[in-house]
Amino acid sequence: MELIVDGWQAFQASGFGGAVTSVEAQRIYAWTALALTYAVSLVAAQRQLGLLKGVRAVELESDEKLSGPIPTRPQTIRDRLQRYRDRRATIIGGIWQALGGLVVLGLVVPGGVVFCSVWLHDWLLPDYARPILVDGGGSGAPAFSEIGAFLIDQIFRGALADVPEVFRLGLTPISNNPENAVISWMIVIYRIAAGAVTAAAGYMIYRVWRGMPNIDRWIRFYEDRLQRAEAGEFTGEQS
Repeated sequence: MELIVDGWQAFQASGFGGAVTSVEAQRIYAWTALALTYAVSLVAAQRQLGLLKGVRAVELESDEKLSGPIPTRPQTIRDRLQRYRDRRATIIGGIWQALGGLVVLGLVVPGGVVFCSVWLHDWLLPDYARPILVDGGGSGAPAFSEIGAFLIDQIFRGALADVPEVFRLGLTPISNNPENAVISWMIVIYRIAAGAVTAAAGYMIYRVWRGMPNIDRWIRFYEDRLQRAEAGEFTGEQS
C-alpha cells in the first residue's frame, strides 16, 4: 500500500502528473462527463421518441377484424379472444414502456446533469455568476431544495411552452441567472426536452384513449360469443 501511495505522490510531483491531476484538469474531466451525459441522454431520448411513435397504437384505432371467419366453436372463440387480449396488452405495454424510457432519458437524466451543474457550480465555474436567483437576487450557494424546486419549475415551463412566461405563471420565484450563460443555455435545452416529452406523452395517451374502445368492443363481442357458444347456441355450425 505504501508503495502505491509513494508512486502516486511521485506522479503528482512530476510536471505531467501535476497537470493532469490539478484542480483545473479535474474541472475539465467533470464538465466533459456532464456534457457527454447530457448530450447522450438527449440523443437517446430523441431515438426513444421515434420508437414511441412507431408503437402500433394505430391498431387501437383500427376497426379491422382479425383474418378468417368469425368462429363458432368455444375453443376457437377462446383462441380469438386471447389474441385480442394479447394484442391489447402488447400495444399498451409497449406504449408505457417507451414513454417511461422517454421520461427517464429526456427529463430525469438531463435534469440530474443540470442539478449537479448548479449544485457544484462554485467548484465547476468559480468565475461565473450565481446560477440561479431567488426573488431576483440572493447570494451564496443555492440550497438543495431551491435547486429541486427550480428544476420542477423548468419542467412546468417547458411543458407549457411560452404560456407561463406570457402570463407570468410559475411554481416558484426561483429563476436562472441570465448572466450565467452556461447554465442558462442548459436550461433552454432542458425546457425544449421537457416540451417534447410532454407533447409525446399527451399524444400517445390521446391515441390510447381514442382507440381503446375499438379493441375493447371486440373483446366484449367474443366474450359474449363464447358464452353463447358454451350454451350450445351455435351447435351444428362448423367454424
